[in-house]
Amino acid sequence: MPRRLAAVLFALSSCTGEPEPAREPGDPPARRIVSQTILSDEVLWALGPAAQARVVGVSALADDPRYSGAAGVWPPAVPRRALTSEGLLALQPDLAVIASFTAPEVRELLSTHGVRLLELTQFRGFADYRAHVRRLAAVVEDPAAGERLVADLDARLARLAAREPAPRLAAISWGDGHAAAAGTSFDDIAEAAGLSNLAKEKGLEGHVPVALELMVSWDPPVIVIACPAAEPDDPACRAAEAATAALPGVRATAAARDGRIVAVPGRALTSTGEGMARAAELLQARLGAGPP
Repeated sequence: MPRRLAAVLFALSSCTGEPEPAREPGDPPARRIVSQTILSDEVLWALGPAAQARVVGVSALADDPRYSGAAGVWPPAVPRRALTSEGLLALQPDLAVIASFTAPEVRELLSTHGVRLLELTQFRGFADYRAHVRRLAAVVEDPAAGERLVADLDARLARLAAREPAPRLAAISWGDGHAAAAGTSFDDIAEAAGLSNLAKEKGLEGHVPVALELMVSWDPPVIVIACPAAEPDDPACRAAEAATAALPGVRATAAARDGRIVAVPGRALTSTGEGMARAAELLQARLGAGPP
């Protein structure tokens, strides 16, 4: 996988932080929403027509199939806007959905022009996703739609748990010299797929540098990588697996010997939304524990 793409994928994936905060008390409803995160692009669409009707703009990455689970679903008439664009203000939003990593100058621009901010914080797994869904459902005045999304997620996780493979294998999510350890979305993905997170077992936390030599010395039973494709059967995913297997020392690992270098589309593996469940399902399927 190209170095630049790998860096972007890791930047878009989950962040670490403090324990999950209590749910925000009563965000007022909004009528004109600009979504400026991939997660809110996805959730606002999934909440249904009533929520979609309140969206006057989505993020600049909304249609990028490498990262977005909502690629191609928002009508062309809905503007795509970058946070730094003055055109964002021309949409006359009353609410902008931003993230904890949104730049201070962007916050200042929006606030100065009277745009209320809904900040999504912490992107470490399924609990944070449930909290974000419920908060977005509240501002579009459709909490029932939010609970339907949460119930669908929980049903998928229950099916994954029922198919948990035995024995429980250790997996490392690795790319471009970094691994996803404790407190990341991959930690929840691995748990849902019936795997253990090898980097967490080594006492690491967050997205941390792990040199190729160190990763190889751990002899991981499963190596999970991101591939620059929208679907798992894309030849780019098989090419990414082959490229990883060809790295110095990797061919001697248990993962390579047993055919367990698994490429997952980046938009699922680095997702902080519904794509996390998809990544777990794909991992289970590739490891022979159930359908994709």
